[in-house]
Amino acid sequence: MPFMRFLALIVIIGVFCAALVFTYQNKDQTASLAFSSFRTDPLPLFMIILGAFLVGVVFTSVIGIIEGMKMRVGNARLKRKIKKLQAEVDALRNLPLTGPVDEDRSPVAPTYSDEDSAL
Repeated sequence: MPFMRFLALIVIIGVFCAALVFTYQNKDQTASLAFSSFRTDPLPLFMIILGAFLVGVVFTSVIGIIEGMKMRVGNARLKRKIKKLQAEVDALRNLPLTGPVDEDRSPVAPTYSDEDSAL
């Protein structure tokens, strides 16, 4: 696992350095945004791209939080079901091996005929 963390750190540092180079090389490039009647003053290109990236991070985080909450609720429901089923299994394990005795069906003494006594 430490190798994966190291690799992830290298990738993050590489992306950060690439973003810095991109920002430095495009600091004089400007663009304006227009959406319906909304218009902005010319902004540096790196600010527009950084803003779009941050909006994407926020939306992705919100979706991740919602999905995480759904999973936690589902896990809690399944844990309750497991607990209930485990209690049922424990109750079934504690049953006696012989069935319950019905008072209506008390044992009857066997009757023998003359043929049985001849043997």
